[in-house]
Amino acid sequence: MELTILISKKGTRVVKATDLHRALDLADHHYQNNVRQWLKDVYLFADGIRRPEGLRDYARSPQTKGELVQEYYLQIEFAKLIALASKSRLKQAVATKLRKEEAVYPETVQLSVAETLELLEQTKAMARISCQKAAEHRHLAYYTSRRQDGSYWNLFRREQVVFTTVAELREQLQKSGQKSSARHDLRDLLTLVAPLELIRIGIVDHYAALGNSLPYAQQMGKLALELARQLRLEIVDDRQGDLLFAPPADAEVVRQLQRVAA
Repeated sequence: MELTILISKKGTRVVKATDLHRALDLADHHYQNNVRQWLKDVYLFADGIRRPEGLRDYARSPQTKGELVQEYYLQIEFAKLIALASKSRLKQAVATKLRKEEAVYPETVQLSVAETLELLEQTKAMARISCQKAAEHRHLAYYTSRRQDGSYWNLFRREQVVFTTVAELREQLQKSGQKSSARHDLRDLLTLVAPLELIRIGIVDHYAALGNSLPYAQQMGKLALELARQLRLEIVDDRQGDLLFAPPADAEVVRQLQRVAA
């Protein structure tokens, strides 16, 4: 049963409709009719009973636009529900595989005490710019390896991780009467406008690079941001060896977060 898990442009874990159809061992000549039925049927999603929604549960592949046979990318939960609703003799095996994928890479965060303490140490470590940059590098490496292409990285990162642009940050600084250098990059500008956002972004990068779903990584980032606020952390540029004002953090956690992808 070949069913490859892919990463969409938005960081969502998906499978191809054609791959799911083959994994369920359904007749190829029924593909178009089956897909049409999949997209208009009603399912019990985690958020309630409803029909699947475009750009939320599935998306049409632009590569097959205008062709007779259309390809679709199906979000993992939706693919699992399709499998369970099918008449395939393999539906249990396929649904089980997809359920395990959901369990390993959940969409929502539920932390144990130990995991919360780990996030706390990671948050303190992520106040260091070296950890932030290393996490970004690992995330880019993971994103590129899963998509076989890094051309969408900048757009993906702006829309799904950073949520702002250099131009927007410069405008905010100008409105507040602050000056910025033309040499300032996004990290420099965030340090002036919303420094703790750098910790949130770093944690999102870290967990996304580990293979977690983007919604999960985003939630971890939000939790880290709240921890950083409660701890009143400050961003430290440790690349020059200045650790005088760096918040104390577990040395091993710092070393792990400073690791750059090979």
